[in-house]
Amino acid sequence: MFELGIIFAFAVALIKGFQSIVQREDALVTDEYVTAFSSRLFGIPVLFAAILYTGIPDLGTNYFLMAVPVSLVIAGTSILIAKAFKESDASIETPMFAISPILVLFTSFFILGEVPSPKGVVGILMIAFGAYTLKLEGSHRLLEPFKRLWVERGVQLITVVIFIYSITSNLDKLGVQASSPVMWPLTVYTLSTLFMLPIMMKKSPDWKSKMKDDWKLLALLGVFGGVSIIFQMAAIELTLVSYVVSIKRLSIPLTVVLGYFVLNEKDGFKERIIGSIIMAVGALLISL
Repeated sequence: MFELGIIFAFAVALIKGFQSIVQREDALVTDEYVTAFSSRLFGIPVLFAAILYTGIPDLGTNYFLMAVPVSLVIAGTSILIAKAFKESDASIETPMFAISPILVLFTSFFILGEVPSPKGVVGILMIAFGAYTLKLEGSHRLLEPFKRLWVERGVQLITVVIFIYSITSNLDKLGVQASSPVMWPLTVYTLSTLFMLPIMMKKSPDWKSKMKDDWKLLALLGVFGGVSIIFQMAAIELTLVSYVVSIKRLSIPLTVVLGYFVLNEKDGFKERIIGSIIMAVGALLISL
């Protein structure tokens, strides 16, 4: 019997997988700043509706002392990601995100004192390796992204982002424990959106027209994001952060499978299915 936190983590992976397919099918062309800002902006109504249902918990001063800097950091990482993908090829940068579960293994131990079971550790490592090979997009040069780390600024920026995320994932758990799985993301979404607004306005002078042209897709992505973040926060409240971060990566093989059946993306499917199986076995080890 799967524990509830693991089930919620699987729900996050499922939603993220469908979110990726929707974005690819509609070929969103809006720039990174508008997309990052809008996807959070349109996620706020979902979170607000949820808080009306669950109620607002008692919040102390320490809660906001943590929420404000975390929101600033989240807004900052969105900018770093946008810059990174302008500096380097996405096919080299995206595999690096696969190492985040491994980093969270260490940060969650030092910040939260969380220690996975031995089979859980093996599961995390398998998911990380499977995700890494999948994101290489068929390349057999397994060490290429790490080689680029020493020479390409884009890969360096992504590595900084991954390290920051390995810390904020644990701070999310502290934030949820100080409030609720709905109140914490509502606060962070709202504050980070406000922090990102002046940056987006500066970097994208025609942001109004871009949002108007793509508002339906941006709104849909925001709804996906709002729902998935609630499940994610509920998951980390109930189980280990490293487990949630790892299982969340199952959205990658899910996107591969959905891409095959929905978008008829058959190129490299056989090679990618191997990485998907490795990730599935890893998830099973965590779940048992």
